[in-house]
Amino acid sequence: MPQAPDENRRRAALILALIGVGLILAGSILAIQRPDPSATAPGASSPSPEQSRQIVEAIRQVAFLLMLLVLIFAVSVLAFRRWSRHFRRRLLRKPRHPTPASDVWAMHRLPDAPAPDEPS
Repeated sequence: MPQAPDENRRRAALILALIGVGLILAGSILAIQRPDPSATAPGASSPSPEQSRQIVEAIRQVAFLLMLLVLIFAVSVLAFRRWSRHFRRRLLRKPRHPTPASDVWAMHRLPDAPAPDEPS
């Protein structure tokens, strides 16, 4: 099977990453909206509104930190990928041709100095 062009790979990876982030967000929203199973048990007291707000805030913080970690991971993967491609390109390139060395010393000659008996 022929390999897909690089642009198609990027597009597919971006789509998969967005689907994953969307699933994480949808799961966290559903977890917030879902009633607490302990509150529906017979004889159990329902959590106070303050406790519910604390739980919701904790879930929001976890979702935010998770999104931040996913973003850091994505940026670091892209940076490593770019660096590794550059390194591979440099490693596999053809060696450069040597510079002509027939008259190197003529190119780097010091300027003519005045004779020691002549005054400056």
